Amino acid sequence: MPLKIILSEHGYKISKRDGMLVIYKPDGSKKEVSVGNVSMIMANLKGLSISGDALRLMLKHGIQLILLSRDKPIGRIQPMMLRTHVKLRKEQIKAQSDQRGINIARTIVLNKIQNQIRTLKRLLKLRRGLDFSSMIIVEELIQKMIAVYKEVSEEGVEFRGWLISKEAEASKYYWDAVAKIVPKEIEFTGRRKKYERPEDPLNLSLNYLYTLLMYQVWYAIELSGLDPFIGYLHEDSNRRPSLVMDLMEEFRQPIVDLPLIARFIKQPRNVQMVDEEGKLTKHFRDELLKIFFNVLEKNVTFMNRTAPIKAHIRLQPIRLAKYLLGYTDGYKCFNAVI
Repeated sequence: MPLKIILSEHGYKISKRDGMLVIYKPDGSKKEVSVGNVSMIMANLKGLSISGDALRLMLKHGIQLILLSRDKPIGRIQPMMLRTHVKLRKEQIKAQSDQRGINIARTIVLNKIQNQIRTLKRLLKLRRGLDFSSMIIVEELIQKMIAVYKEVSEEGVEFRGWLISKEAEASKYYWDAVAKIVPKEIEFTGRRKKYERPEDPLNLSLNYLYTLLMYQVWYAIELSGLDPFIGYLHEDSNRRPSLVMDLMEEFRQPIVDLPLIARFIKQPRNVQMVDEEGKLTKHFRDELLKIFFNVLEKNVTFMNRTAPIKAHIRLQPIRLAKYLLGYTDGYKCFNAVI
């Protein structure tokens, strides 16, 4: 199994010797690793030093280098082997104005609601000891989500603003249900994004892992030849890659929500999760990384193909490209049970 190397401390050095990468820790100790055993290196920028020979070796073998600042991915170095498919880019833009764009957006919303409902039902089975009144509320919220799903399925609305509003409505019910399911000591009262400055460990963890997921999806989109900034559900923006946000939706629940919330249900406060500054502790971040990358390695069957989830992330933009180019009749979002 290829390694994902996480260098979260300050002051690491990476060099090359005899076809091997040599990683020096801040304390001066070192470790040699074979490039054939590494798929990605995630490193803190502060004090990081990497030789040109080491960087050339990594690029030659397709090893991603993701750069962190304050534990947040801010950039990536990758090989210049990505090719732009001119016809594909043209069709990607044209699809925003024809039925294909609406079909993709509606498919994303419907699939996300399905994944959310499936996740809630599985979490209810894990949450032993949940009081009866909370279970009734969660079941009522699930029914409301089912109603939204039916509305999106049946309506002939032809603009994505309405679809976004329905996605937001279903998501509100979803997170209200999660708040009823998770143990009270987590102090989770609802979904809070980064700019809302959440303080509870679940929201902090969701924001952290969603950022990692975003970079996985972004890289897959670039490999496919699609433009990450031309999407179908989320509005186009120079600051936010709309297609990345679109394709992230189908992976949020199976890759992040389900395993993360299940962890909080099983072990609500067994370790210190948040430090005095309101940030995730290094120990807990390391645990989250292990959860995230272990899920990516799981084999699942989707569209008659059994492969690790990380492979399906790479395949989904290719499947979308085939639809845009007319090679397939539609696009199917990832909905495998994990």
